[in-house]
Amino acid sequence: MKNVVIVCEDLFGVEVYSILNEINVYNRKYDLPSEEYNIIGFLCDDAELFADLALRVSVLGKVDEWEFPAGIEYVMGIKCPASKRKTAEFMKKRGAEFLTIITPWTLMPYKYNVGEGCVISNYSFKDKAEFGSFVTMINVMSGASKVGDYTTIDSLANITNAEIGNTVFIGAHVFLMEHIKVGDGSVIFPGSMVYASVQSGSKLAGIPANKVKYRKIRERGNIYE
Repeated sequence: MKNVVIVCEDLFGVEVYSILNEINVYNRKYDLPSEEYNIIGFLCDDAELFADLALRVSVLGKVDEWEFPAGIEYVMGIKCPASKRKTAEFMKKRGAEFLTIITPWTLMPYKYNVGEGCVISNYSFKDKAEFGSFVTMINVMSGASKVGDYTTIDSLANITNAEIGNTVFIGAHVFLMEHIKVGDGSVIFPGSMVYASVQSGSKLAGIPANKVKYRKIRERGNIYE
């Protein structure tokens, strides 16, 4: 059993908490106690977000005030790529070790092409798929895609056989045509359909997706720009 703390900044941390609990149920069913997670609590700067939730664990404190005791590993529960990168770099300088979480029901032939600190709960991948560190993917159709560090791909997106850079945010229900490249630091807003490769730093929205000058996603108390 692994003692873990979830690092988060909004209620996406609760979704990661649910994923870990679902993995625990699966592992108990198949008698795999060594693969279970003992969730100690959350690190979050805004404890009030969790005040009305009936969870078995609580907020332990803020990230920058945490003492990093021995025997604890960390799970990344931050969705915003820039915040994820800032927090991971801060914590790793203080000796934090991040687990990569891949749900047992994810169809993935080879898991050695996955970096540190990822949270992946998906449908299926092919053997040429590659994922960098701190990639977050929830229920994503991926195929043989390559995904860079700190990138987040939200629920029910389809990125089959794409090449996606670092610190990219792809919203829910986005559809990428096959073999598209998405440059570093890009944002593709929910529900968009992308038919051509995306330059670094672009913000796209719509069907078909076009560049937008300024737009925000407000989700669960957090803003993605």
